[in-house]
Amino acid sequence: MAATGMLLTGLNGSETPAAPPANPTPQGAVTIYDVDPQHLWNRLHRALWVRVGRDGKEYGFDRLDPLLWAKTKYLLEGKLHEQAIAVLDEFLAARGEKLVDDPLKRAILQRDLWAVFDWTTEAGENTQDAYIRRPSLPRRSLQKRLARTIQRLALTAGQIKSLPDTYAAAVDSKAFAAKYDPGHPDRSFLPPDLFQKDGPWVEIQADNASRVAVPRHAHDFGARSAFRVFLSLPDGRQATTAYLAKLGDVPRPWLLTRNPGSKRDTLSLTPDLPQFPAGTQVALVRQMLLIDRDGQITATRVTESVQFRAFRSIPKRNPDTGRDRESPAEQDFYEFTRNRAQLFAGKTGGLRPLGPNDKDFHTQLQVHTYDEFETADNDLIERLRAPVTQSCLGCHDRPGIYSVRTYTEGGFPISQYRLPDLQENHDAETEARLTAFLKRGQYSWGVLQGLWEDR
Repeated sequence: MAATGMLLTGLNGSETPAAPPANPTPQGAVTIYDVDPQHLWNRLHRALWVRVGRDGKEYGFDRLDPLLWAKTKYLLEGKLHEQAIAVLDEFLAARGEKLVDDPLKRAILQRDLWAVFDWTTEAGENTQDAYIRRPSLPRRSLQKRLARTIQRLALTAGQIKSLPDTYAAAVDSKAFAAKYDPGHPDRSFLPPDLFQKDGPWVEIQADNASRVAVPRHAHDFGARSAFRVFLSLPDGRQATTAYLAKLGDVPRPWLLTRNPGSKRDTLSLTPDLPQFPAGTQVALVRQMLLIDRDGQITATRVTESVQFRAFRSIPKRNPDTGRDRESPAEQDFYEFTRNRAQLFAGKTGGLRPLGPNDKDFHTQLQVHTYDEFETADNDLIERLRAPVTQSCLGCHDRPGIYSVRTYTEGGFPISQYRLPDLQENHDAETEARLTAFLKRGQYSWGVLQGLWEDR
């Protein structure tokens, strides 16, 4: 290993020689940042991002989010922890941030390290003692090194503003259909007018932009991305804004109901919410946030993922129940995710459409805490991967508006028994600002700020 014999800075400021990691795992062909797999940036990415299953296969090379769960141990103990510490120390000692000048690559690496840093600040278990005790030495060791690396990779505010509009690049590539075609539901599409201010898509803000529009996603993905919601009714923009106004005029959205055999009433949404028509489409756009050189959370135009739902039909059924999986599809789901190799090569804005055969692990959104690679019965780890485009049905299988959680999930995480006031949003950076505000109140941000060095 290149880091053998280097000096490591301890948490108390002292320097101790780094021991070489025992039996390092063979280096895979990670060539995301450079054609040479042994390039320092590639080795850093591999150490923190790539997981190996008991089947010997490697996973996560170009995944959008790291394969980390609350109880993950592999970066906190043993040889893999030693490797991560060693490559981070090598990066810091060699001024690794100077090896690559490309602002886009620097942005992506910072963003990825930020995700791992936030994971190190989690308690690891959902107990009161775990949340109040001091983090373990392995966690603190990673935090200190990750924080310094994140800071060194930081771009200026001007550089961040100059990063490409990757959604526009994907549209300009002409690689995808421009609109939804119900006759070809297998055909992915990217509407060129999604962000057009007077176009058919209306961006939604919640409660006069006093909070993020997609609180569940913002919280579960660490408030490091801005999630923007767009709605398009078949009759155009005016019909869409009129529908939003109608949602704000529901007199009694909640009803007291009692299930057979129960002794208590429960609150349920009225089955008479104003419903949008078949042909309505909803989009969820995830855009990257970065930390600039002044330590400020800053918006970018780099799109990390785009999800579309097109409503083929709006059946009249109990809104509290999901659809019968044997019945015809009520919605068509589409998803594009950012691919680092395509992004750096300038192809399709880095956006890749996911098909029915694209499978992945579940690491966010109401997920369990254990690490799927570290369970005793993970010999057939492939079986734990599920089709990505089907995962949306877990939360979005109610009829029509009842499946739009920006509206029906209310004030998560404080209270679910309220419906927000949804309005048209006219500012492309509203969600980025609200998400940055949310992030500043999180424990992980406080830890990072405490380690951020004054220049």
